[in-house]
Amino acid sequence: MKTTIALLVTLLALAACVQQRPAAQPVEPPARTAIAIEYVAVPTMTVYAQPAADAPIVTTYAIAETVSVLAKQGEWSEIRTTDGTGWVHAKDLISGQQQAELDKNPVPRFFTEPAAVPARAFGEITLLAKVNTDGDVVEVETLKNTTRNAKLAEANAAALRQARFYPLLQKGQRMTFTYEHKVTY
Repeated sequence: MKTTIALLVTLLALAACVQQRPAAQPVEPPARTAIAIEYVAVPTMTVYAQPAADAPIVTTYAIAETVSVLAKQGEWSEIRTTDGTGWVHAKDLISGQQQAELDKNPVPRFFTEPAAVPARAFGEITLLAKVNTDGDVVEVETLKNTTRNAKLAEANAAALRQARFYPLLQKGQRMTFTYEHKVTY
């Protein structure tokens, strides 16, 4: 019995001497250095989990927002997001120099052009489009119609309503604007 007690005391003493190991801490991967800082060139840019259009969507960015490009793979760019990384179409990004030119000289540009309206007519139709801050055409007015064809003018107005513009930015703020659109037959 004395031997059993002595053995138990020895084991307890050894257990007390063994130091507790701290729990393993997760190791953060080293921060990746961006290869470029670029700007979103489209009204809304979708960020995917992998470089594939059918991959899960991670987030979206708006026109003129800056992103850090970490890598390029064919038609795709890997960017840093608030929750890690994601993949975008490389064509949806522009350089800082290109963005500076757009900021310096903001002019309306079509994102989606109006569909052509075919007709056997001669003359010109001039339309005035009112465009909201998202680049959507919200109203169209006919200013001039030398074709003398009211249905043709209305068909062109309908096509212009379906068009979409890049949002117009001035000092980083989206603006509403009007756009004069001419169609010659």
